[in-house]
Amino acid sequence: VQTLENLEMKKTLVAIAALAAFGAQAQSSVSLTGNVDVGLRAIDVSNNQAKNLGYITHNNSSTSAMFFTVVEDLGGGTTAKFFGEADFAPSKPALQNASTTNNGFNYSGAFFNAEQYIGLTGSLGDLKIGTPNSPALTAGTTSQPFGTGLGGGYSDTFGRLGANANVGISGYAGQATTARIIRNERAAVYTTPTYSGVSAQLELTGKNSNAEVVTTTSTTSGTNVTGNNNGVVGLALKYNQGPLNAIVYHGEVTGGGASGTITSAGVLTKNGILQGTKVKYDIFGANYTMGDVTGYVGYTKTKSDQTATPSASITDAEDSTSTNYAVKYAVNGKIDVMFNRVSRKHNIAEVTAYYTNGGNATLTGLGADYKFSKRTNAYVRYEKAGNVNTLGTAANGYGDVKIMAVGLRHQF
Repeated sequence: VQTLENLEMKKTLVAIAALAAFGAQAQSSVSLTGNVDVGLRAIDVSNNQAKNLGYITHNNSSTSAMFFTVVEDLGGGTTAKFFGEADFAPSKPALQNASTTNNGFNYSGAFFNAEQYIGLTGSLGDLKIGTPNSPALTAGTTSQPFGTGLGGGYSDTFGRLGANANVGISGYAGQATTARIIRNERAAVYTTPTYSGVSAQLELTGKNSNAEVVTTTSTTSGTNVTGNNNGVVGLALKYNQGPLNAIVYHGEVTGGGASGTITSAGVLTKNGILQGTKVKYDIFGANYTMGDVTGYVGYTKTKSDQTATPSASITDAEDSTSTNYAVKYAVNGKIDVMFNRVSRKHNIAEVTAYYTNGGNATLTGLGADYKFSKRTNAYVRYEKAGNVNTLGTAANGYGDVKIMAVGLRHQF
């Protein structure tokens, strides 16, 4: 005859076994990873001596950030995921907010201030909701080995997607003073399953046509944009198999009325994309690896219904293109040597009148990484932007900007 104590013990063991079985099906994990990039940067501006300087700064070759990832196994091949990116400024460890700037980087004070999303991944594909990276970012960095750092043409120093910085995306979460796409707020990105190396992506951001500009003394800039949603629809087709990696992206941004954009650190202004007008982006990037050598090519086209800041002096709709070719050579598994050449052409009469070569701007990037280990690198970067606006004004403001950087990068 079993005693009451023995029966209770068996029940306990059965309960523990059931919990263990459930835990095996619904496991979750939390991880913290990151990247730190700090070095010495020197700038030489051909016709603006006040901008010639040298200083220690961050993000010369990559973004300094911490990445929080939470993954739960839901069973049946489906997982749930939360991802949060916290960018920080290791060369200037003061809390940045919307009214200050640190070399062009905005820090709102929110802990997660860059990519962040919640999503599901399974047999039907991958869905991210929140502020996920745009497929346009993938397209821009597939075409060259420098990422969003110096030398790539997709950094904050060279507006590859156009000459008018304000022809950008309202609600853009990142540096909007140069024409590039990193990610969009209030967005969803869906990625299909991969078949024979081919996958597709759909990017959506809802439009808000009811926003108003309200004057207030509570903000540093004196202006509060109560809604800043332009509509975004993006489509991407990717191929990644064997030595070939390629992506083509088409995105359309539709003006949402009195919407707002970050035109500089802490300044919210009414977006130049008027209600009902559009800016269209086409981006292509590809790379092919043969042994220790990887070759890259890229193309972008930006076309808008109107300019960023309609005025008597600006009458042309943006119509700009860029092309690039690049190469990376891995030497003995210890050193990566990189080269990139970008040519950008646009049509804005207010700007092209001051160009010396018919509306072209160029970017030449050189770089090398020395690998102390898999996680710690020393790097050198050189970037020359030719025929770009160096004075901040059109009149006599076009020249060359040379940037040299040497530093350390560590991933953890």
